[in-house]
Amino acid sequence: MSTLSDSDLDAVYTDFCKTMTKVGEADGQQFLARFALLAMARIGDREVIVDLIAAAADDLATTNGHL
Repeated sequence: MSTLSDSDLDAVYTDFCKTMTKVGEADGQQFLARFALLAMARIGDREVIVDLIAAAADDLATTNGHL
């Protein structure tokens, strides 16, 4: 479970969004892919990573009605 408080999570999410804006749309996918790989390496638990991938896909499917 997360050790981040709600305010910490909000702060890092805001930093992430600001960085995405700086990176720009043209390099956004490359940034996201690199971030994901670094996060997976830091998490270091295959089962947790697989669960997170599935949760993200499920969230998109629910939000967008497909996937």
